[in-house]
Amino acid sequence: MKRKVPQIEFVLRGRVDGVEITPATIGLSRFNEFNQQVATFIAGSEGLKLDDVHVSVGEGSYKLTVLLTPLVVAALEPDLLTLQRPDSLGEIDPKRAEVVAKWQARTKGNAELRYAVRPHGMDARAFELSNSTDYRVGDIVPWVKVEKYLFGTVMDMGGVQKANVHIRLDDSGQIVRVGTNQGYLKDQKKNRLYRKVLVRVEADQHFRTRELRNLRLLSFEDYEPRYDAAALDRFAEAGRRAWADVPDAAEWVRQLRGGV
Repeated sequence: MKRKVPQIEFVLRGRVDGVEITPATIGLSRFNEFNQQVATFIAGSEGLKLDDVHVSVGEGSYKLTVLLTPLVVAALEPDLLTLQRPDSLGEIDPKRAEVVAKWQARTKGNAELRYAVRPHGMDARAFELSNSTDYRVGDIVPWVKVEKYLFGTVMDMGGVQKANVHIRLDDSGQIVRVGTNQGYLKDQKKNRLYRKVLVRVEADQHFRTRELRNLRLLSFEDYEPRYDAAALDRFAEAGRRAWADVPDAAEWVRQLRGGV
């Protein structure tokens, strides 16, 4: 028997200004917001590609049924299982935690609103958000203060009211915004724009995803990568002389390793 494709329903139900929310009555702003929040919840901080994730709109208030790929199920299901506990917001992906917190906040302002998440074909159970639920951060504090060194290229810097520096990180290509103050930037003797920099920053880091937020510039660090070409040539020549009487260096190494 063919196994059903795992799917998950996201349901928004209730009344707004006395009108029942349905696919025919949902306002465009609420429609766009809810659909985007569903996409964020599924993709998470990993930014999972959703091109192969298919969606249908059904009756029953406003309901999105999402057919999930195996890759998305593997990333999503652990958080759905964790969400069986109300004190779990500090333990799940921060993007998903943010969506859950926003939905719950909406229900506090409108007692008739309900948000339901209903997995099918997975071990996780359905849960609902209403003005009586209490999803929160438990004993595990998800964000901790850290100091880190970042290396990349300055793409932009300055600001009329709040000064910041935009840096494209070499290791990931991600552009991060690092807060600073105008006085510190004004005092810089070097032109940093479009140049490689090593910066020391203070930030909040998520204990699980390692995501950084609220980055604050502590200092530009002196970093001038260079090498002595003449010294490198001398080392290379010394190596050639040392191996001059070895006809096959690779074979020699294999013999030392026992013929491996």
